[in-house]
Amino acid sequence: MKGVVACPQPWSAEVGANILEAGGNAFDAALACAFNQWVWDPFMCGPGGMGVAQLYDGRTGDNIAISFAARAGSKAREDMWASDLPTRSEVSSLFAFPDYRSELGYTSVMVPSVVAGLSEIHKRYATLPWSELMQPAIQQARAGLPVHPTFMDWFVMPAMPGQPTAQQRFSATAECARIFLAPGGEGFDYGDVIDMSDMADTLDRLARGGPGEFYKGELGQEIASDLAANGSFVTADDMRDYKPRVYEPLVGRYRGNKVTTVRPPDTGQSVLQALRLVEPFDLASMEHGSVEYLDVIGSALRLAHRDRLEFNADPEFVPVPVQETVLNEARLARQVEEIRRGPSGAAGDPEQEQGHTTTVSVADEQGSMVSLTHTLGWASGAVTPGLGFMYNNGMNLADPRPGRPNSIAPGKARMSNMVPTLFWQGDQPNMAVGALGGAVIVSAVFQVAVHMIDLGMSPGEAVSAARAHSEGGPLFLEARFRGDVAAELERMGHSVRRDPFPLSPIMARAQVAVRYPDGSFEGGSDPRAGAGGVAYSRI
Repeated sequence: MKGVVACPQPWSAEVGANILEAGGNAFDAALACAFNQWVWDPFMCGPGGMGVAQLYDGRTGDNIAISFAARAGSKAREDMWASDLPTRSEVSSLFAFPDYRSELGYTSVMVPSVVAGLSEIHKRYATLPWSELMQPAIQQARAGLPVHPTFMDWFVMPAMPGQPTAQQRFSATAECARIFLAPGGEGFDYGDVIDMSDMADTLDRLARGGPGEFYKGELGQEIASDLAANGSFVTADDMRDYKPRVYEPLVGRYRGNKVTTVRPPDTGQSVLQALRLVEPFDLASMEHGSVEYLDVIGSALRLAHRDRLEFNADPEFVPVPVQETVLNEARLARQVEEIRRGPSGAAGDPEQEQGHTTTVSVADEQGSMVSLTHTLGWASGAVTPGLGFMYNNGMNLADPRPGRPNSIAPGKARMSNMVPTLFWQGDQPNMAVGALGGAVIVSAVFQVAVHMIDLGMSPGEAVSAARAHSEGGPLFLEARFRGDVAAELERMGHSVRRDPFPLSPIMARAQVAVRYPDGSFEGGSDPRAGAGGVAYSRI
């Protein structure tokens, strides 16, 4: 089947294309790609993770979102950490305890949910057997993981203030250190091959037993027993009872065409808000990277991110006023006028979360599209002996202060910045966009859309073009934006930080899959952080 797969890992994109060529559809390709990503980026994603997907079935016209957000375990309590006042990290404003209890180890783990989410996709839309789609990942795990540049970034990237170093993350448990650190406790060298045989065995069990094996089978019992033995808040009942949420996507419009995205606790409303804030401006007449252009883009991002931080939460626990406030027409009009008056919302420090996530975008010849984002959060360092994969650390975004929108509660999902989004032409989507990278995901998806829709860029150009980011504080600019432009923005009232990197590693890595009206395909995979893969199936 013809189609395109875009994701950060080139070999995983190739796996997806191979599935299309074997007769699978976009959903089969996305699943096989995601399983393979678990092996290639075991610190970003894995069976212990979480995520969200938006799906369009070209055969039926069905368009849904599936949220498989991690949830706090039933042993968690709103006030359990309230007496131990944490600090806030300087850059990301994450809550940071001196013992890293919400960041590392078993107390940082929320209910692993990604297997349930991928199972729901498979049950609804896949055409190939679950076990067959897992085989490329099993084979790769058997062969081992070659240490690649993106993997090594973990060991050279400086820790944010208040956050643990890579060494602390990977030595959080003895089992994690045994697998992911070289003998002597140092990081592996480029070209080394990490033994992933334990993960291969776990994936083989999951392939043979099906998704239920992870939650209700012997594998699930091993997971629950290990979590209980090490002080996790997640119980066996939490594992058995977990179910993803399936809902109709949030709908907006941009330049006359429909846009569909994900609802809270994910952050699709912020993408729609940013697009609506720039729609009154003639961006097509502006030069990309000009003062005028960056003033509008930066101001829209500040306002959208400011609202994200104020309003987003788990809607089953806290009312989230998406239509009443965030996308309210009168309020949007006032914010547009605020942008026209000058730099908007430039107060406070940035809350710039450098998350470790991954994503895949797929389109096929039937018109089906997938935008799937999955993550561990950051590397928790918690690994059950013999299973070979790391658990999420979803508790690091739970507010330890009682009475707040994102305060801890049993069964409550954490706020997420993942925003798999589809852009439509007429009555069908023609572009799937997702990104990885924490809070900067919203900025990436928004700007990729502007680059393509307003500025006429190709998918490859759109994901590679210089990008800006702001969350209510400074306007971050990549080095490819001119210095005299940055200086003029400063004179206008923006607080500007010009990054020394031309392709900044703090920016999210966007992935785009496009199906054109003539039936041809094109993909774009972000080159930031040294990765990116697009694979085509032409048969």
